[in-house]
Amino acid sequence: MSVTINLGAWRSVFAVPSQIVDEGLKYSDGVKLKVLLYVLRHADGELEYKAISQGTGVNVTDIPEALDYWVSLGILHKDGSHYAPPKAEAPPVPAAEPEPVIEPEPRQEEVSKPRFTVAKPQKPDYVFTAQQLAVDEELKYLVSEAQSALGKVLSNADVSTLLMLKDTCGLPLDVILMLIHYAVSIDKGNMRTIEKLGVSWADEGVNSVEAADNKIRLATQRTKCYSIVATAFGLKNAGSPSKKQLDYCSTWVTEWKFSPEMLREAYERCVDAKGEMKFNYIDGILRRWHASGIRNLKELRESEQKKTAEKKEPPRSQSYDIDQLDEINEM
Repeated sequence: MSVTINLGAWRSVFAVPSQIVDEGLKYSDGVKLKVLLYVLRHADGELEYKAISQGTGVNVTDIPEALDYWVSLGILHKDGSHYAPPKAEAPPVPAAEPEPVIEPEPRQEEVSKPRFTVAKPQKPDYVFTAQQLAVDEELKYLVSEAQSALGKVLSNADVSTLLMLKDTCGLPLDVILMLIHYAVSIDKGNMRTIEKLGVSWADEGVNSVEAADNKIRLATQRTKCYSIVATAFGLKNAGSPSKKQLDYCSTWVTEWKFSPEMLREAYERCVDAKGEMKFNYIDGILRRWHASGIRNLKELRESEQKKTAEKKEPPRSQSYDIDQLDEINEM
């Protein structure tokens, strides 16, 4: 007696780990999925990047990053150029006669399951972008508004960036448009700046109009503070300030409320002492003045004159009255 099983179309089925769906889909895109499905289909054999590219339509330069994404999730294990499922940890072997132990009190905290964080989201490829632009009405509207704000026709790469911000980063349309208009207002209406700001906003959870408005208002205020400081220092063509410099300027102007005259005084003392401008050194000077309650040049001069006078004042001599001197002599 024999049995025959006809698998039919299942003869071409290959395994896809459920972890890919459970943890990988949310932050993956068409490029990553194409590469993974192709290598799973052609497993147990050596694959050239060129072959993967021809089979998936993915650019050869994007393949290593796609594979590293699945490595970061723990779905694949990388050893040189060899990829394999992660090695399962061997279960602990219990002792023959375990000693009784007192269990510690359980810690009252939730241990969140680690997940992949998109540090550098990957933009969708040309084919996927074109497909989405044909069927996604929100993307069409976003592209139209962006072209109007930027005053140019967007390239496919530009549309890919907007699609990434909308779908991969999860920013609402209104927030993306506010971001674009803000970039234009600071004379940085280019897709590179828009992408950088968008990824940063998504990472910080700026996912509403109110949050975006607060973000823009704070950024505008910090930029004004830097402008005040740069003018006081006499800086021309200072370029784009770093985040640390913006932090310093915001503290000096907004929190400590130093005038341009005091900022200039601190700047000149820094240059006299160090031969160059150093924000951290200037911050140390202003921090001491703030701690001493000094707010203007008049108070600064008075404080320094007082310290100078105290240094020059001779020490007071010990004096005794006549009765005390007699007592001392008789001892």
